[in-house]
Amino acid sequence: MRWQIAESKKRIYTTEFEGHTDDVEMSGECVSGIVKYGVREGCVQTEMLLVYPMIRLQPDETSSAYRITVKTQAADFKDAEIFEKAELDGVLSIYAHAGDINIVHRFYPSITLPVFYERIEMSNAGDTAVRPVWSEYAKLDGRIACEGWAYAERTCDSTCVEIEAGGTATVTFAYSARFANEEIPRESDPLSKRRARVAELMSQCDLTTGNDTVDTMFAFAKLRAGESIFRTRKGRIHSPGGGSYYAGVWCNDQCEYATPWFGFTGDANECEATENAMRLYAPFMNDEYEPIPSSIISEGTDYWNGRRDRGDAAMYLYGNSRYFLERGELPDAERQKMLAWAAEYTLRQINSDNVVVSDTDELEFRLSSGINLATSCIAYGAFELYACILRRLNERDAARRITAARERVAQGIEFYFGAELKGCRTYRYHEGCEEIRAWNCLPAYMGTGDRKAETARLIDAYLWENGSCRSTENENIMWDRSALFFIVSLFRSGDADRGWKKLCEFAQTRLLGDRVPYAVEAYPEHGMRHLSAESALFCRTVTDGLLDIKFDEKGAYAEPHLPKELQEFAIKNIWLDGGYKDVCVKNGKVFVTAAGNSAT
Repeated sequence: MRWQIAESKKRIYTTEFEGHTDDVEMSGECVSGIVKYGVREGCVQTEMLLVYPMIRLQPDETSSAYRITVKTQAADFKDAEIFEKAELDGVLSIYAHAGDINIVHRFYPSITLPVFYERIEMSNAGDTAVRPVWSEYAKLDGRIACEGWAYAERTCDSTCVEIEAGGTATVTFAYSARFANEEIPRESDPLSKRRARVAELMSQCDLTTGNDTVDTMFAFAKLRAGESIFRTRKGRIHSPGGGSYYAGVWCNDQCEYATPWFGFTGDANECEATENAMRLYAPFMNDEYEPIPSSIISEGTDYWNGRRDRGDAAMYLYGNSRYFLERGELPDAERQKMLAWAAEYTLRQINSDNVVVSDTDELEFRLSSGINLATSCIAYGAFELYACILRRLNERDAARRITAARERVAQGIEFYFGAELKGCRTYRYHEGCEEIRAWNCLPAYMGTGDRKAETARLIDAYLWENGSCRSTENENIMWDRSALFFIVSLFRSGDADRGWKKLCEFAQTRLLGDRVPYAVEAYPEHGMRHLSAESALFCRTVTDGLLDIKFDEKGAYAEPHLPKELQEFAIKNIWLDGGYKDVCVKNGKVFVTAAGNSAT
């Protein structure tokens, strides 16, 4: 492995980077920076893609956030910078030296302003004074945007200084964006603020399994899932990131993936983003039951629906129903109306074969789909969760209707998709599909069907490789979300040993390998971007898989799946049933502590 753990659940580092390049995304409420860094012939190389999501360019589409690329070095040390070490802990720190000057570059975003920072710490290890050179101000870009003329600028907090022998100096460069009639944004001590927010996010749902790699990957995943929340004109909303997807929400990334994680954290920003994502879809819930769009873009002022119905209403119903159950809350009238619409739309898509019809799935025609297994499985899971909410609301007749539909869909999954492939009882992903698909694991994930074991063996044998999972046979397409669904399905189907083995392998590859430290979107598409919701899915391998939190009319409960090598683990500060709990699993028993009280 290229990287090593420096401090469990906090920091990783590497000294082996020659000939290698990677990048990492870091986000605040008004900026996101993707810092590309590498070493060639011993020398440090860096480049930044900076995105300012609330400055919109025409035409105002999904990827129309104001972006600039910064290729030049902020400071000139005369000698080349020779790489020594890189660290990641919510801040990217690159250690180097140029002649007698020891240098640390620290890259990080402002948590609230449209500013991305590069802080350079310098110490003179030589016998004579040195004088690095930099400019106090540089205009990087200027162009017309939807609401005015926008500027990107670099400022710094210090003039050039001479560093005496044995002396030190620090300069912070701020890469900001603004409209022409605004002042350059400024703040005090942005690094401390960033570190405080990172610590806050990493402390949520604090996991201890005894496996430092899994525990540390979990901590980093909490950070990436929680930092990618942007303060739009419609309030804070969670977005995928990746250089393209900002100030917008999707039914899969936000509603289905991130929302069920945010329910466990109790974090104010994450809960606000969840509520806003939910409400953004309300104006599209029409009397004709035409499909809702796949995403709401441009700070909630427009929509994208370029791939038609992907099963979006089922995704919406699944994630938001689970969120309320995790929180221990009942939806108010407004939110119940939204859930009811999504449920009714999904019910109307059940055809005579008892499967749920959609034009495609969330892979949006990258692979063949049509009437597909994923949409029916997500609907099946959503109906179970929503029926629980209805029973808590004492709407018994409505709950029975939803439960009956769930049973019909279970039959449809078995008889319409059930098949024998390669001599095994498994599923066809859609009619005529004879290939093994990663999402054939979804019946096991949602708790239906009796083809779990053979399906898992096929996916393991034909699709699992290099610590993740290809999406289908005969293609090199790989999405980490497929691997993460597969891992949860293994735990939920009782194959805890295999689930734990895959979880450990995935964590080691993504945290300590060549592309770190987060789960990625896709390969070869888009260079394996660190989209935020994939990290939420990683967190859910623990809450939904290893711990397997479920719900009934009384509240939440767990059915943990312990592999042989893990007889106990704990999660502290997890929000369940209206408050923070500490959950410990030992020898198959679940111990819950809240406000000093214990129960099993």
